[in-house]
Amino acid sequence: MLQSRLNGIFSFICGFVGSYSFIYCFMVFLMLCVFVVLRVPYLYGLGGFLVFLVGFISPLYLSFFLSRLSCFGVSFFLSSFVPVGSPLWIAPFVALAETISYIVRPVVLLIRPFLNISIGAIGGGVLGSLFFQSWGVSFFLFVLFFYEIFVALVHWFIVCNILSFSSDH
Repeated sequence: MLQSRLNGIFSFICGFVGSYSFIYCFMVFLMLCVFVVLRVPYLYGLGGFLVFLVGFISPLYLSFFLSRLSCFGVSFFLSSFVPVGSPLWIAPFVALAETISYIVRPVVLLIRPFLNISIGAIGGGVLGSLFFQSWGVSFFLFVLFFYEIFVALVHWFIVCNILSFSSDH
């Protein structure tokens, strides 16, 4: 039964990310699993999650970057920084802005989920010490847990979209 559920989730992810390779679909599935499992109280490790993000998301971003360079060449890659139809006098500024955006994108991919999931996990751990105080706090923690699951899914969606945007542009 668990295998059929995991196969269903995996097929949903492959349908969501589009026509990428099996390895990419598997990596995105693994990233979703890690983002969700880290929502379980007291399983979160700050350093381990940072190492996971750097060791997992950076290679995905670099693979898109290098595959784009190898498939289309450097001249096409650099020419894509200036949109078609932009005025000639503004082209250097647009190219500069797009270059900065391309450089900042992997940093955003790493910092955004790290900060948001870290703050949620640490806050949930602190509030978890209040679990036996009253039923109201227990209910609040139950709601907070599912909120944190939702936050993890949203961040997984953001990372997937930024990676797919990076492969398209």
